[in-house]
Amino acid sequence: MGTDETALLHEPSKLIEARATRVYVGGGTRVKGIYIGGGESTSVQSLKQLDSGALTLTTKRLVFSGSMESRVATMKDIVSVEPFADAIQVSTGRKAKRQVYLVRNPIIWVTLIRMAIKGGISATPVKPVGHPSTDIRFNCPRCGQHLAVEQRGVGTAVNCPSCNEQIEIPLRSTRPPPLPPS
Repeated sequence: MGTDETALLHEPSKLIEARATRVYVGGGTRVKGIYIGGGESTSVQSLKQLDSGALTLTTKRLVFSGSMESRVATMKDIVSVEPFADAIQVSTGRKAKRQVYLVRNPIIWVTLIRMAIKGGISATPVKPVGHPSTDIRFNCPRCGQHLAVEQRGVGTAVNCPSCNEQIEIPLRSTRPPPLPPS
C-alpha cells in the first residue's frame, strides 16, 4: 500500500469471470466429409472460478491477490459495482469483462467501494486492542510492504498487494508484532 492509502476491508475471496462456451444442438450428419443437417451452435456466457485468494479494499484501490491471478482496480477506474447474494460484481473502464468476487457481506463491500469512488472515505489506522495476534508478520522482499497473514496461510504463495511480486508466506513472523497502545 502507498503511504496515502489505508486498508478498509480484507477477506478471503474467489475470483470468478464470465467465459464464452460454444454449445452445439440438433442433428447433423457428415456425408463424404461435408457437414449436412439441422444442427446449430450458439455461444453462451458461463461463470468460471479462476482463482482463490484475498480481496482487499483500500482508500485508493480494490486488490485481489490469488495464487494464479491478481487484479488491481483503482477507484477512478471502477465504472460500476453491484451486489449479489454472496458476491460483488465490478466493472472497470480498462477491462471489458466483469469481475465477480465472492465475499461474506456484499452490501458492506459495495457501500464502501461506492464511498471510496466518491472520495468520501478517509481512514486512520487503528491500533488493535486485546490479545496479541497470531498472524504471520513479514515484509515483501521486493518492495518492503508490511504484510500480515493468518497462520493457516503458511507456505502458500501470494501476490504482494503493493508490487504484485509472488511471495511465499514464511513459517513464522520475521518482524515483531505492533506495540500495544499506551
